[in-house]
Amino acid sequence: MTIHLPKDVESSINAEVLSGHFASPDDLVAAAVRDYLQRKEQQASHAKPAASEEASARSHKPIWERIQELTADVPDEVWDKLPTDLAEQHDHYIYGTPKRSTT
Repeated sequence: MTIHLPKDVESSINAEVLSGHFASPDDLVAAAVRDYLQRKEQQASHAKPAASEEASARSHKPIWERIQELTADVPDEVWDKLPTDLAEQHDHYIYGTPKRSTT
């Protein structure tokens, strides 16, 4: 089999062989093709069938609905304990940075 490659690719292959990473250009090309085929096989095994993608799309909920479900059991007393400036000063409450001026 004869393969015609662009000069820059051919130069890169020769440089890899000269550096000792591969015994020959054939070894490098064989390794590259094996790697490509392995990645292609992995991608194919991770692909979802079309039917399950459709079912997943139908069962997908907007983020606000998911948040409502997660927080539905939180009592009002707990919500009342949250600071009134929580959203505005979130860096202060999460990371402990000084509060920003609100003027």
